[in-house]
Amino acid sequence: MTKRWVRPVLLVLVPCLAIVGAIGVWLWGGRYVTTENAYVKADIARVAAEVTGRIKNVMIKDHETVQKGDVLIKLDDEPFRIKLAAAEADIDATRAQVRMMIASWREAKSELKEAEGQTTYWDAQLERSISLEKRNVISASKLEEAMNSARAARDKVAVMKSKVARMLTQIGDADHPIDQHPLVREKIAIRDTAALDLKRTVIHAPVDGIAVNVKVQPGEFVEPDKPLFALVVANRPWIEANFKETELTHVRPGMTASVVLDIYPDVQWDAEVGTISPATGAEFALLPPQNASGNWVKVVQRLPVRIYLKPRAGEPPLRAGMTASVSIDTKRQRKLSSILGIFSANAGKE
Repeated sequence: MTKRWVRPVLLVLVPCLAIVGAIGVWLWGGRYVTTENAYVKADIARVAAEVTGRIKNVMIKDHETVQKGDVLIKLDDEPFRIKLAAAEADIDATRAQVRMMIASWREAKSELKEAEGQTTYWDAQLERSISLEKRNVISASKLEEAMNSARAARDKVAVMKSKVARMLTQIGDADHPIDQHPLVREKIAIRDTAALDLKRTVIHAPVDGIAVNVKVQPGEFVEPDKPLFALVVANRPWIEANFKETELTHVRPGMTASVVLDIYPDVQWDAEVGTISPATGAEFALLPPQNASGNWVKVVQRLPVRIYLKPRAGEPPLRAGMTASVSIDTKRQRKLSSILGIFSANAGKE
C-alpha cells in the first residue's frame, strides 16, 4: 500500500519543492549583482621631457619610491646654456640699437628745428625781394632765386617732419624705459624661453609615487612629450568593475559592496560604489562598432563602475592591474506579486 502512494507523492511533491525553490531563488536572486570583470586601478602619471636633448644622468631606478620635486633625469644642458648666452647678447645689441634710434630721432628733431629756422629766414627774404622787385631795385632773376630758396626750405621742413614722424613710430614713446620697447621685449621673451628650456633640462617628479618601467639610459636622445616612464601615484587604488548594462538597473552610487582579489582569495574588502560611467566601454574603443550597418547584432554592453575600498587593518598591498571579483548589494527584494502580475498580463493578452 505504501509503495502505491510513493510514486504519486513524488510526482507532486518534488515539482512543488522545485517550484518553491525556484521562486525563492528568484525572490532573493535580484539583490546582489556580481562580476569577475574587475581590476585594481591607480592614478598613473606619464613622465616626459619638455625639451629635445640627450640624457646626461638617470637619478632613479625601476620601482623606486620618489617624492614630488625629486630629480629624476638630467639632460645635457650645455646647448641650452649657449642658447641662453646668445639670447642675453642679443638683448644687449637690441638695447644699443634702440638707443641709437632714439639718438637719431633727437638729431632729426634738431635738423627739423634748423630747417624751420631756415624756412622763416627765406620766407622773410622772399617778402623783401618781392617788395624790392616792385620798386625795380632788384632784377627778376634775384626774385626767382629767393623764391626757389624759400620753396627749397619749405620742402626740407616737410621731409624732416616725415622723417621725424617715421622715426618716432619706430621708437614709440622715447620717455619710456628702453626695456619697454617692442624690439627689446621680443628679445627678452626669447631670453626667457631659453632660460625656461634650460630649467627644463632637469626633470622632476610631478607627484609622489613609484617609478615604473624605467628603461632609459644616459646618452639616449629624448623628444618632447614622448613618455620616458611612468609614476604610479601614491594614492589609494580603487576597483574598476565592468558590469553588464542589464545588471545596473538598480545600482546607485553609495551602495555597499564586497571585493575579493584573486591574489588574496581569503581576504574580503568592504567597499562602496563610487561612480558609474556615463558611457559604455565601446564608446571609447579604437574601432567602435558600426551599429548602423546592415549586419547589426545586438550585444549587451558593459559600463565601468568605480568601487572604493574601505581601509582594512593589516591589509595586504594593492597593486594596479590585479583582477578581482565584485558583489554589490542593491538591497532590492523581488515580490511574489510581480509573478502574479506577469501571469495576469499574459492572461489578459490571450
